Amino acid sequence: MDKCLFFGRLTKDPEVFTTQSGNKLVRITIAMDRTVKGEKRTQFIPCIAFGKDAELIEQHYSKGREILVEARAENARGKTKDGVEYPTFRFVIERFYFAGSKKEQQKEQTATTSQVEPEIPEDELEKELKEFFEEDETFEPPAENGVITSEKDLPF
Repeated sequence: MDKCLFFGRLTKDPEVFTTQSGNKLVRITIAMDRTVKGEKRTQFIPCIAFGKDAELIEQHYSKGREILVEARAENARGKTKDGVEYPTFRFVIERFYFAGSKKEQQKEQTATTSQVEPEIPEDELEKELKEFFEEDETFEPPAENGVITSEKDLPF
């Protein structure tokens, strides 16, 4: 099963794009705190959403707002400022839920996404993604017998 759950706050306002076929795409980054050996660390999770999900996120979210996201992970390629490519992941939002205080939730009303099939067919969605990301289909993490052997080679 390819499901990821993330809970955190948006690091900035959603970035909104319109694809060539007229579909909306929203890119967000979620900041999540965790503690490692008594030290607080923040993880930054890049996510994208399409269609109705993108419209709702654009309308109801801004920097600092809490969000709970259910997403699927996909291999992708990133590029440094120097133009060097590296393997990474992207997370495609399948569902999201408003989080935070009840007062905030009442303001927003419950505008969670419906649990119906996506309005964009999967093959069409894949074409849309290729416009924004290059996938690295050859990426394999440095592992032996399912155990990571070198964390320095991981893209996160």
